Amino acid sequence: MKKFLFVCGGTGGHIFPAVAIAESLKKMGVADITFAGRKNSMEERLVAKNWPYEYITAEPLHRGPFLKNLALPFKLSKSLVRAKSVIKKVNPDVVVATGGYVSLPIVLAAGRLGVPVYLQEQNAVAGIANKVGARYAKTIFVTSEDAAKAFPEGKTMVLGNPVRELPKEDSLDRPAEFGEGKKTVFIVGGSQGAAGINNKIEESIKTITARGDVSVVWQVGVKNVESINQRLGNLPNVTVKGFIDGIYAYMKHADLIISRAGASALAEILAFGKPSILLPYPHATANHQEHNARVVEKAGACMVELDGEQNQLWAKVESLIDNPERLEKMAMAAKKLGMPDAAEKIASIIAEKENF
Repeated sequence: MKKFLFVCGGTGGHIFPAVAIAESLKKMGVADITFAGRKNSMEERLVAKNWPYEYITAEPLHRGPFLKNLALPFKLSKSLVRAKSVIKKVNPDVVVATGGYVSLPIVLAAGRLGVPVYLQEQNAVAGIANKVGARYAKTIFVTSEDAAKAFPEGKTMVLGNPVRELPKEDSLDRPAEFGEGKKTVFIVGGSQGAAGINNKIEESIKTITARGDVSVVWQVGVKNVESINQRLGNLPNVTVKGFIDGIYAYMKHADLIISRAGASALAEILAFGKPSILLPYPHATANHQEHNARVVEKAGACMVELDGEQNQLWAKVESLIDNPERLEKMAMAAKKLGMPDAAEKIASIIAEKENF
């Protein structure tokens, strides 16, 4: 059986798709899977407890002043030396990389050593690491036709973004906070919250609480719970939470989801076939979150509001939850975009190409 080396890191958006593909390969009987990433990093925290893990070094390209990048060639050379030593130690038959600057040294080293490389790009705007590494890739898996434009047509496949295995929907009970017989809105900004979303919701709170037919669960971020509760007090139809572990139950039972537009969050929203209002994180690299959101908006599965735009967020919510027919059309569009089996498909394609 083939040996696999995965490399991912920097953000959960790069890490979770790698883990999803690795889990699919494991189900197919692949037992020898190693991950590579930085020491004391997010990827180490999320991956090393479950998979063999090798340390590498990696340096980001700074998008600010040119002087900050003067030492980059030297640092990249050192990273390449380390990456080659890891590849020789692991001796993989296949390398799978999911983008981000952490992946680049392994991809370049593998390509130069003749190891087959497969890339996966999560965002509508392709990242620099995957663009540079594409010359060595046998196949590049992307999530949209927009992303495919950045890569060679003959070796690029549109397959959706791999997501962690979703629980069976009949195992997801309706959260008690949603109540019975109410329209449900789930607001999620990640473990740190999302200031742009939080501010707009707080500004609209009187309008929100005036509705007795709507139940809102609002994940504000752990650091924001106390201050928001102090300012707003107990709200009759709004539950304020810092972080939610069992997020899938809330996603399944929500009539509408408000979220940032990171690749992993979007993949899960679409996998559940949910209508959404997306507020892209304005400082994302190359503004990729807005590009992600616009792809979904173009397909008719979401509405978009930017942080800097006039606050129409709750007005948009009401325009949707008071129009069930439109919500249903958006849900159908989301289901068409969502590919909950993307990880399995990618794993199967790699297995076919590598003859195992």
